[in-house]
Amino acid sequence: MKIAIVGFQGCGKSTVFKALTGSQKIDPSKPNLGRVKVKDEKLENLASIFKPKKKTSEELIFVDLPGFNLPSIKEIKGIEAVMHVVGVFSGRDYMKDIENMELEFMLSDLSIIEKRLLHLEKELKSKPSGEFEIEKKVLLDCKESLDLNKPMRELKLGRDQEKVITGYQFLSRKPVFILANLEEGRISSKITDEIDAYCKKIDLKSVAFCAKIEAEIQDLEAEERAEFIKGLGLEKLISEKIIETARDILGLITFFTVKGDETKAWPLPKDTTAIEA
Repeated sequence: MKIAIVGFQGCGKSTVFKALTGSQKIDPSKPNLGRVKVKDEKLENLASIFKPKKKTSEELIFVDLPGFNLPSIKEIKGIEAVMHVVGVFSGRDYMKDIENMELEFMLSDLSIIEKRLLHLEKELKSKPSGEFEIEKKVLLDCKESLDLNKPMRELKLGRDQEKVITGYQFLSRKPVFILANLEEGRISSKITDEIDAYCKKIDLKSVAFCAKIEAEIQDLEAEERAEFIKGLGLEKLISEKIIETARDILGLITFFTVKGDETKAWPLPKDTTAIEA
């Protein structure tokens, strides 16, 4: 599962990427990929019982995209979810950044739909097709949602309708959550409450943390890291909550297998039956 890390210039995306993945080599000119193992107590319990030679954790792949521009929008199309990093820094309008990113996604989708509708009109005039008529109807529904300034993830579509638009990989249809990257001096409940309230209004999840502090923790040895986390009054790093939130918006559950010398955790969509798994 791939999650794109997006955000406007200066929001601290690369620091967030380092805090999540522990990666030290970041090239700001191209997408950076980092794999994160999902900590799971159940997997650990199974491993303690069966004592396998190999223990395979579920993984998420975070993709740090270089700046926010049209090339990076194209990169987003190949991923399953989006994490929008919002820099909560002095002199920065973080609420406006949230709104503007939503708008960028919707404008990108609207442009694609309008071009496709023009093409469909020509196709239908030269060669009427029931399949094209269905596609046109679904795209018009999507356009109506965007014209009302509503992202397409709010649009309820049936399974057959969903199949029609799957290939387009619309950005405002993808699961999104907000990551408020707090400046050290701005860690306050008032700010996070404001962001949480706004995100609740537009039906998005949000997580707040200070990427700078968590990135510094990643540089510590395991023992020092545990002491530092305890000193902050935390039970675990906020980055673990980010991973939990990412899995949640992706609608994932975990299926465990023990086969031969391997105990493994598999990510699956919610409501998957045991036989399907």
